[in-house]
Amino acid sequence: MHKLVVFFALLAVVAARPGYLGLDPWSYAAPAIHYEPALAKVGAIVKTIPSAVSHQSISQVHSSAHIIQPIVAPVLKTYSAPIIKTYAAPALHTTLLSPSWAGHGWAPSW
Repeated sequence: MHKLVVFFALLAVVAARPGYLGLDPWSYAAPAIHYEPALAKVGAIVKTIPSAVSHQSISQVHSSAHIIQPIVAPVLKTYSAPIIKTYAAPALHTTLLSPSWAGHGWAPSW
C-alpha cells in the first residue's frame, strides 16, 4: 500500500510540473505595448538681458546676455515588442479502425 501512495505522489509531482504549459500546437507571445511619459521640445523663448556696468553717474551697456528657455510639451512614447513568427506543430493522425496504407487507393486482400 505504501508503494502505491508513493507512486501516486510521484505521479502528481510529475504531472504538476510547470514546464508543460508551453507545449500547445500554437505557441506565441502576445504583443506587449509599453507607454512611457516624456517631454518633447516644441520651441524656445529667447530672453535678452543687458549686462551693464554702473559707475557713479553713468551706466555703460557692454553686451547683452541671451537666456534660452525651452518650451516642452508632454508626449507619450510607445514601445511594442517584436512579433514572433509562429509555426503550427504537425498533427499526428492515427486511426484504430484502418491501417495507415488503407486510404491510398487500394484495398486489403483479406
